[in-house]
Amino acid sequence: MSGAAVDVRNVTKTYGSGATAYTALRGVDFVVHPGEFVMLSGPSGSGKTTLLSIIGCVLTASTGAVSLLGNDISKAKDGELAAMRLSHIGFVFQAHNLIASLSAQENIAMLLELRGYSKTEARREAASLLTQVGLADKLDNLPRDLSGGQRQRVAIARALAGSPPIILADEPTAALDAQNGLAVTELLRALAKEKGHTVVVVTHDNRIFHLADRIVRIEDGLIQENPT
Repeated sequence: MSGAAVDVRNVTKTYGSGATAYTALRGVDFVVHPGEFVMLSGPSGSGKTTLLSIIGCVLTASTGAVSLLGNDISKAKDGELAAMRLSHIGFVFQAHNLIASLSAQENIAMLLELRGYSKTEARREAASLLTQVGLADKLDNLPRDLSGGQRQRVAIARALAGSPPIILADEPTAALDAQNGLAVTELLRALAKEKGHTVVVVTHDNRIFHLADRIVRIEDGLIQENPT
């Protein structure tokens, strides 16, 4: 395996078994270096989210090798994968995955406390992150009191909490208007360029394609275009 931030080699992923088995990835190679801002594009069902979830230690590959920050996680146990997620990965889920009973600030502060911040530090940093995504006036709002776009921006702020070296985002602009979608994408790109983070974004949004260092297309579980 190389010293790349993300190094995926000949990875397959099959769901189920026997007659109902479905193969989502069919021998994927995908490498991303520190400081790169890469977009994964392709039609629905192409394997984009499956690949992102394997990189994010949410799913495990059926076969093949996966390395993150020089650590081979191909045969890692659930506890090891959870520790990797907590320490090294910020994940923006398409469905937000915010805790309904916590305010926007609390949703972020809780993760920061898990990463070792004091309660005071966590609340201060959470407020700063929400300001960065344009929600300085929504710190105390519960998810139910926020629009879909606002919830997505909270989810993005939470993914940035603690400055993880790898940031993964699944359709982060899907619920945002053009202005806010561009703003959060520019923020993700700035993290890659100014702080050396590795950022991988799954997206159909051609309004933000111009911000990518590379656009990698995946279709039917195979990488179709992977410019260097």
